[in-house]
Formats: sequence, C-alpha cells, structure tokens
Amino acid sequence: MTQLRPDDLRGLATLLGSPEPNRVVPPCWHWVLLLDPVNPASLDEDGYTIGSPITPKPGMTRMFAGGRVRTTAPLALNRETTRTTEVASVTDRQGRRGPLHFVTMRSTWAQDGQDCLVDEQEYVFLPIQSSDPSPAGAGQTDGDGFLATEPLLVTFSALTANPYRIHWDRDFCRRNGHDGLVVHGPLQALLMAQAFPCETFVGKEFSYRFRASVTAPTRLTVGIEDGEAQVRRPDGTVTATATLEEF
Repeated sequence: MTQLRPDDLRGLATLLGSPEPNRVVPPCWHWVLLLDPVNPASLDEDGYTIGSPITPKPGMTRMFAGGRVRTTAPLALNRETTRTTEVASVTDRQGRRGPLHFVTMRSTWAQDGQDCLVDEQEYVFLPIQSSDPSPAGAGQTDGDGFLATEPLLVTFSALTANPYRIHWDRDFCRRNGHDGLVVHGPLQALLMAQAFPCETFVGKEFSYRFRASVTAPTRLTVGIEDGEAQVRRPDGTVTATATLEEF
C-alpha cells in the first residue's frame, strides 16, 4: 500500500501543460503512478520485459489496441492506495496476416477498502512482416493542437516506465516500417480524456481504440464529435477514438 503524492504528478502536468492536481488524480493520470521498476537486466533487445504475458514471442510483434477505464470513485491524493494487476483474458484467432494472439490486462485501484477504478488494456500480437519505411503521420508541426516532439515522447516513456524502443529509438522504428518515433497510445488516450469534463468520469466507462499509427514530430488535433473524442494527424487521419458512457 502506497500513498499517492501530488508531487508524483508534477512531471505529467508539466508535459501536458496542465495545472498540478492537489486533491484527486485526473482521469488516466494514474498511468504514471505505482509503476513497477524497470530492471534493464530483465529486458530483451526490443525493450520488452522478458517473460511478461505482454511480451511477444519470436516472430511476433505487439500492438496496443485500446482499453477501458471504469471509475466508481476518484483516486484521492495523499491517500493510501493499492494496485493489483492480472491477466483478464487470453484469446487466439486467425487473421488475414496469420495467427493473432489477444491479451487483456486488468488493474484494480483501491483506497480505504473500496475499488475506485478498474483499468483494462488490450494488446494484440501478430506475425512480423518485413516492410519499407512509410509515412505514418509525421510532418506538420505548426498551427493549433498538441505538439508531439521526439523529446516529449522520450519523456513520456520515462514517466510511464515504458522502455519499448519504438518510442525512443529512431533506427529501430525505421526498421519496423515507421518514419519516426511512434506516439504512445496512452498519451493519445490521455489527450482524449482531457477533452471530457473531469468531473463526469465517476460512474462511467472511458473506452478508447487506436485506429492508425502516428509518428513524431507532429501536431495532434483532439476534439469531440457526436459524443466521441478523436485524435487526428495533420493529414486528417483519425488515429484514436474514445467514448465516455455510464456503466
């Protein structure tokens, strides 16, 4: 059991250009709290944790498909908190590119003996295919919107204890068919969560999906259309969507 401190959110507040919280954890900001330490000796060459249920087997690659966060009570700062994580489901299917392996991880956050939120994240594993680097949305950085730079992605990786090379190693990205560092899915989800009023998350499920990749440097546009939050690349492609509905 660990106490959530306002200072633990200062780095994310600075990165997002948001005020520092002092009472409760804003929606999805728990992704930088109560993190497992990263031991470099336990990582493979790609930056995955060896033996983890969400580490791809040889010949496979991993994609973060989306997830959902159910909030029954806001996480209070300066309060003793527990987080328990488990494999919620494992499914195998046959796709157009070959066998697909799906894993859902579930984390439950509790305070004062009450479950405050349940966070499920879905990963899909698929066969590696050789490809030449192709544009994935990097380019325009002027105008309005959220500016995603390479240093920002490296900083977000540090804040979320994510050593996966696709977010900080440009050569690794190029070998995997991307024209730059890939923007994190959780970062896009955070931006979409901020598009909704913070006080409306209690009693609701924030559900998000990733539609297309996007690379840095670039400027992301976030907005809500017909109740659905969307992240768009400069070329207009929707890279992520989210909804906030009662459960």
